[in-house]
Amino acid sequence: MVPGAPQAEANAGTIGTATDWLLRFLVHPAPSLHLAALGARLCQRLPALDEIATSLGYTGTGAELFRGPRPGSRADPDYLNRVCWALALLAEVYRSSGMALAGGPITRLRDDSAGSLLAAAPEAGLAQLAALRDVLETLLLPQLARREGMWAVGPTLVGSELMAGDADLIAGGLLLELKVSAKPVSLAMTDAWQLLGYALMDYTDEFGITDVAVFAARYGYLATWNLEALLSELAGKPVNVTELRAEFRELLEACQEG
Repeated sequence: MVPGAPQAEANAGTIGTATDWLLRFLVHPAPSLHLAALGARLCQRLPALDEIATSLGYTGTGAELFRGPRPGSRADPDYLNRVCWALALLAEVYRSSGMALAGGPITRLRDDSAGSLLAAAPEAGLAQLAALRDVLETLLLPQLARREGMWAVGPTLVGSELMAGDADLIAGGLLLELKVSAKPVSLAMTDAWQLLGYALMDYTDEFGITDVAVFAARYGYLATWNLEALLSELAGKPVNVTELRAEFRELLEACQEG
């Protein structure tokens, strides 16, 4: 198990978000930085983000969809950990701009340079990322490597236009949610609904999702379910995924109209 860091030394939420970025870099050398860019625009740090991207060898906007599996980033691990913390801070600005811009970590940086942004990572946070990277590389990536086909990092689903949300990773038909909580391993109903909600939001079956999974990073535990079997078990009867997606879409549209 990877114990959590004291909240006063490293924010647990930022650790989780930074670990999500780290996973993206471990499965692709240049994952899309779109979410971080949205936050960077709000806090006027796009030049700093561009400088960081250039240092990692980006020549474009980065990839969201690709054929996998493939090698990840070859950047120095310590540097990449700092990058992931910086991207997490920028993503937090976008997701909760009011709070982040009112008094969050991004407002306490000495200036708006890339160096200042990279220096924002606390030592406890960097130690957490180093330990979690070891877990991802030894226990998660070997299992994902078996899944060939379309991969997506932080994919935006068709249904996101009706209900905000982006999944962590889709790997050859497996929709994966990464959990970095230090709480005991269990599948809370909120986690189950989140997984199934994302799967059902893929109305057009763009990603060919056949399985869903949760990886508890601190415990190195991967739990996987067949999508149709899980839905049928929860419904207490056989279900048709295509029909259920259509019903879910109608429900979200009705909520929007209401």
